Amino acid sequence: MLKDACMQEIVRKAYLRDGKSKRQIARELGIHRDTVTRLLKYEAGEPPRYHLSRSKDKPVVGRYLGIIEAWLEADRSAPPKQRHTAHRIWERLCEEYGFAGSERRIREVVAELRQKPKESYLPLGFEPGEMGQMDWIEDMRAEIAGEMSLVQVFGMVLNHSGDLYFEGFLRATQEAFFQGHAHSFESFGGVPHTVTYDNLKAAVQKVLQGKNRQENERFVAFRSAYLFDSRFCQPAKGNEKGRIENMVKFVERNLFTPVPRVASLQELNALLRQRCLAYRQRVQARQTQSVGERLEAEQPLLLPLPVRPPECCRIVTVKVDKTSLVQFETNRYSVPSEYAYRILWLKAFVDRVEITDQETVIASHPRLLGKYGESIRFEHYRKVLERKPGGLQHLRATDKEPLPEKVRQTGSVPFPKATVHPPDLSKYRQLRRTSYEPSPDSGNASEKTAAAQHAQTLPQAGG
Repeated sequence: MLKDACMQEIVRKAYLRDGKSKRQIARELGIHRDTVTRLLKYEAGEPPRYHLSRSKDKPVVGRYLGIIEAWLEADRSAPPKQRHTAHRIWERLCEEYGFAGSERRIREVVAELRQKPKESYLPLGFEPGEMGQMDWIEDMRAEIAGEMSLVQVFGMVLNHSGDLYFEGFLRATQEAFFQGHAHSFESFGGVPHTVTYDNLKAAVQKVLQGKNRQENERFVAFRSAYLFDSRFCQPAKGNEKGRIENMVKFVERNLFTPVPRVASLQELNALLRQRCLAYRQRVQARQTQSVGERLEAEQPLLLPLPVRPPECCRIVTVKVDKTSLVQFETNRYSVPSEYAYRILWLKAFVDRVEITDQETVIASHPRLLGKYGESIRFEHYRKVLERKPGGLQHLRATDKEPLPEKVRQTGSVPFPKATVHPPDLSKYRQLRRTSYEPSPDSGNASEKTAAAQHAQTLPQAGG
């Protein structure tokens, strides 16, 4: 570039200042007259450009370009793991078409054909309270109670002020999705009018054509309680919610570096909350106010929080089996024995499950996080134990009191003692005596004699 600029200066001075002809300049400098013309064509300071009059020929690869393009076009509809690599294209050309060129040249051609024009973007601005963005930041590591755990981090940011909220969960479930929203809105002091999402399963059941989505019913009900609108990105278009996407590195470097060492998930979230509040003191790039100052101006324009917030839970129907247990995510929970064989509703919260008959909560258990666990309450089986006391020894209740020492040694459970009183039959005897006593005014003499003889055979009262 510098060489061309120097040559342009020499040619311009010789032609414009010294009055030399193009032929003379070309002869003195040892260059072609067309080069002199080209250097004089551009203004001073503008670098001369070289233009191809026609594309360069590819003598070795040229006749195979159509084949390579057809293979790459067919790859668009093939599974991602079953598409051609440059090496495979070179192998097929050699085997099927007798190609004699190098693999390196095929790699260059494939790279040129696959090159995509870089997408340009728009500088965007958002009104106060207009929009927020939400995303999951997956598989952050933290040491919880001495064990290294993977934490799924719920994140939301307000587009105008830049205020943010992060909360960690052990699993990115729908109930965690709802709880993250509720805590975010409480932290912001209001609700943005629109929230932008990926096409995550907690909100979207099916991606339809264009911007249309078949949304999850529970998400629609939750959104209705807070009155905000949802906006979903196009598949694989994370740039449509670039503000929260850009916060991933912030979470990794600022909130989880060094690796947090905490006693519980609650302690970790308290730490995240503290660091999010400290972020409000920052002044972001191209801003003159801090995040906290911009949030104060934005809060009056946010939607108000609902008076009665919705429950942050997932609701499923469950059937009680013959042992008064319901199953949810491979784990089993007990309900009172009188509800056996019935259909009930299970509300799954982040930290607990509640089982209800649609009107009242009949059982509540801490949420089991592992697989194939059981939470069985002794009190749910009291009525059954009244009828089947022998089952007490082997009942798998998690809160069952230890059996007495005598029972553990003998291996048998004493049955309750019952006192049996003999029935009082005197009234029945009196009734029988009365029913067979003959009337003095009825019947003939033979009938009276037979009745009298039968009465003598009956047992006397108290005998």
